[in-house]
Amino acid sequence: MSSFSENSSLKAIWKKLIGDPEEYSLENRAFNYVCVISFILLVLCVFANIYISQATMTWVLLFLIAILSVIYYLGKVRKRYTFGVIVFAVCSYGALILNYFLNSGTYGPTIELFFVSFVLLITISDKRYHILWIVLHLIILITMIWIEYYNPALVPDTYPDKNARFIDLSVNVLIGIAFIYSVTRHLRNFYDAKTKEADERSLAIVRQNEEISAQNERLEQVDNEKNKLFSIISHDLKSPLDSIKGFLEMLSGNMLDENERQVIQAELLEQTKYTADLLMNLMTWAKSQMHGVTVNLSVQNLRDFVEDVAKNKISIAARKGIKLTYSISPSIEVICDRDMLHIVLRNLVNNAIKFTNTGGEVSVAVKTTADKVIVSVKDTGIGIPPEMQAGLFTLKTRSTYGTNREKGIGLGLLMCKEYMDYQMGDIWFESEYGKGSTFFISLSLTKH
Repeated sequence: MSSFSENSSLKAIWKKLIGDPEEYSLENRAFNYVCVISFILLVLCVFANIYISQATMTWVLLFLIAILSVIYYLGKVRKRYTFGVIVFAVCSYGALILNYFLNSGTYGPTIELFFVSFVLLITISDKRYHILWIVLHLIILITMIWIEYYNPALVPDTYPDKNARFIDLSVNVLIGIAFIYSVTRHLRNFYDAKTKEADERSLAIVRQNEEISAQNERLEQVDNEKNKLFSIISHDLKSPLDSIKGFLEMLSGNMLDENERQVIQAELLEQTKYTADLLMNLMTWAKSQMHGVTVNLSVQNLRDFVEDVAKNKISIAARKGIKLTYSISPSIEVICDRDMLHIVLRNLVNNAIKFTNTGGEVSVAVKTTADKVIVSVKDTGIGIPPEMQAGLFTLKTRSTYGTNREKGIGLGLLMCKEYMDYQMGDIWFESEYGKGSTFFISLSLTKH
């Protein structure tokens, strides 16, 4: 537990030295990291040079540590990274030139330090300065070697013995390798983190584009349904209204005998009922599309719904010579939305009557399973053509006519499908063209 706490404390200190990712950019944290690592390695070099009695190099290193501290302050605290890099470059060049001539020239560690400083400058500076550092390093290094070659007296050997030179060079090489490895590894980690971040952003963009595409598809579908709805209103509603208008004009003309008047009155009544049903479905569906649907699920007695629908439709069935029957236990209760279930049953029974010939039969039956109740509305009518069955619960279906020329547009079945989905139920059908259809709905069954 203590070790875990210490590790957490060290990580917190390290994070504070390098910088919080939320406050500092990736490049800024890389700069801070290089400064901290350089500071640690330079301190180690100081101890190594004290051990081998290299006073000049020790002072040079201490000077570099002081400069590095200022640079770290400028970057980490003041966030003046470019200015800090330039100050470091100027000071490091001065310190390395001085060390070259005071600490054994090519026999000392200065050349190795030149490579380390080059890696440091390339790492922490903007890429627009890289050519400058390359040129300056080459010019300064070649110039110092040229001076030493032609004037060796200007570069004295300051090592007291071979052991001191061996230790100094070995320590500087090891520290240089450690520095380059540490910086490279850390930059690679930064690169991997940035790549991962970019991949995550790309994935997020892809997901966002997929969501936008899905939304566009939904909007296109809604737009198509809206256009279809307007087409229904403009065509299928206009036609019966024109018929009603024509019938009323004929009745008001006083040019009809009693039999003709009765026929027109009966036809007018049918057209009015059809128009009323169509308007009710249109208004109910349009309201649900514009304002959303509120579903109020509760426990209801199923027989009440079936009896209510049958009583309202039995006179219509009788006028067509159709027998309407139902069979249901009075004890069956279901979980449903009262208004939605009533609309669904009314539409299914109404459609069954509409597409059944005179002398036919429409029957409503109920059966139960372990947790479901299935209501079936069966007719002996004309059935559904195979080419229309796939789009039956959508607005893709075309207008159809009942056995007495009652017009149907399929909107009621679309509404039935949506309302059954809202009640966590299901709706499906079986049909054989020319022999009739059976529509089924299923709802959750309550148990006593």
